[in-house]
Amino acid sequence: MTPVVPLFLYGLAVGISLGLTGGGGSIITVPLLVYLVGEPVHVAIPTSLVIVGGTALAGYLGRASVADTGSGLIVGLVGLFGAVPGRYAAEFFSGRVLLLLFALIMLVASYFMFASKTYDAAGRTRPNWLSVAIVGISIGFLTGFLGVGGGFLIVPCLVLVLGMPMRAAIPTSLLVIAINCASSLVGQALVAAHTASSTTVAWAVAALFLVGGLAGSWIGGALAAKLNQRALKRIFAVFVFAVGLFIAASTTGLIPVSVK
Repeated sequence: MTPVVPLFLYGLAVGISLGLTGGGGSIITVPLLVYLVGEPVHVAIPTSLVIVGGTALAGYLGRASVADTGSGLIVGLVGLFGAVPGRYAAEFFSGRVLLLLFALIMLVASYFMFASKTYDAAGRTRPNWLSVAIVGISIGFLTGFLGVGGGFLIVPCLVLVLGMPMRAAIPTSLLVIAINCASSLVGQALVAAHTASSTTVAWAVAALFLVGGLAGSWIGGALAAKLNQRALKRIFAVFVFAVGLFIAASTTGLIPVSVK
């Protein structure tokens, strides 16, 4: 097992990412679990859901006063219709294929994050609830399929579709992430109950990650109030792009890294 201090530091990085941007938790957590901790992909995915979901919930509770809880609940609960099918679908793909799909989503997301001129909404507009439902279901599916909390997709949707200001979108995204992660864990449990799957959560690893994640979420939330959000998103987009390239290269054999 990986020593305690590195696991705490990994969790700290996850928490800071979630606290700063309202997303990026699973983008960081799954690669950390696979490449640095050495967990198999089918263990890393549900373990990441525990880590990211718990950290996101704590971050939301710390900033619930500025979040749009009603909208967050709607988007998150609609996502339940996609999360369980996504978790079932993941069982039909190898760990290498899942990581490659994960990398492709990261590359696409990083492009849109970097290209967006601003995420600040000038004012609230009447939301298109059909679009919200489609977005919620799609994000829920990705959460179950890849262990992606979806924050890097949720934040732009909250701002651009619902007209939510960035200050409220980040903690609202954390609420949606927590709901998505919880629903995907239910899906994982259902899969385990009805199949011969050996997929499980590495609880000891998750607990140590969470300790660091809670501290990181508090630090990230404090920094988010002081930093320029547009510059922060662009810096984070470059980071996501770099990690996505690394994962894509490793899964295609360009970089000789062992993936279980």
